[in-house]
Amino acid sequence: MMKKISRREFLRGSAAGAALVAMSGLTGGLTASADESSEVYFAPGELTVADASELPTYKIVFSYASFSDKLGMQFQESIQYLCDAYNCEASFLLSGSTTDENVTKLESTLAAGDISGVIYVGATPSVVAVAEKYQVPYVAVCGFPSLDEEIQALPNYEYFLGGIVDDDVWAGNQAMQALYDAGCRNVCLSGMTQGLVKSHDDRATAYAEFITSHDDMTSLAESYTLAENATDVSTFAASFAGILDGIFFTAGRDSEYLSMEAEGIADGSVKMAAVDISSQTGTYLQNGVQVWTCGGQYGTAQLGFAILYSYLADGTRIIEDVTTPITRPYLEITSYEDYEAYCKYVESDIPVYTADEIAAFIPAFTEGVTIETYEEEAEIFSLELLAERR
Repeated sequence: MMKKISRREFLRGSAAGAALVAMSGLTGGLTASADESSEVYFAPGELTVADASELPTYKIVFSYASFSDKLGMQFQESIQYLCDAYNCEASFLLSGSTTDENVTKLESTLAAGDISGVIYVGATPSVVAVAEKYQVPYVAVCGFPSLDEEIQALPNYEYFLGGIVDDDVWAGNQAMQALYDAGCRNVCLSGMTQGLVKSHDDRATAYAEFITSHDDMTSLAESYTLAENATDVSTFAASFAGILDGIFFTAGRDSEYLSMEAEGIADGSVKMAAVDISSQTGTYLQNGVQVWTCGGQYGTAQLGFAILYSYLADGTRIIEDVTTPITRPYLEITSYEDYEAYCKYVESDIPVYTADEIAAFIPAFTEGVTIETYEEEAEIFSLELLAERR
């Protein structure tokens, strides 16, 4: 029998909640630092509120665009960690560059059979329909359908369990405010092809709204492509030499930094803000080129695992209205000191949520878990909270 814990004990950081952290068995300490070369590797997960060997085995597919970049590695390591702790088998599927390719890849995987559930970064009705065809539960994390007609179609899919996302409108606004506060008045946007992923669309919308509300700020150009941010930098630098003073990237990638260096604008003359943390983020925050970023999405993916596991364990649907995803805050970084704290408490050998902490979000393990449990956690989640828990 699993130990039942109060969600308020866990969420409010009580002695009982702290005890769960201590029980996790992850005693290696916080060894990660701001060293750009370090990667994220978690200690083996051990669910101490139950014997993992007594749990059923579920085969879970996690899909994302890349598992070689910083965020992709975080996703993979954190999901593998939970799967190890919960006696699940994890497989990682690279999503494609188009909706058709995504459909083909997921169908090929599910057609082989024996898949218990899918956690997908993003969601489109056509991809959700593949999971429906094979009667495989599907959870969208860190991305949601972009068009309203697509969202309204989601209740038609019995096996769609809803989504859990990060607050991308907030992220876009904060990024623009940071650029503005840094003195940037002639800026460009490097974003993802519109209509593919709601998270990127929301960030771009926030960019446009910020420009509209600030008469002294000009958008020189907006580029919407698929992972061609480095090319965008070259184009912006050539087209607006001597004028450009800020760039907002809806996704932070190493290629952007390299391109800024190649174009001679990594000297502080052009500031940058970006969602997602790259291997060079610390360096550029330290030298004053980057003024803002945010991260922590892999904790959101871990809670997506909890939503899926809740359904697999006893049929509990955490999210009843699947047209409205649970929204969580990003962890905001506005200085190198913030970045160091992020490395210590987020990119450490203890993941954002330990195996025992995730149990507090699964009804089969913890009494009284509802969507409010997730919403309450979102209200208080912050870098400071992580520091207290650790």
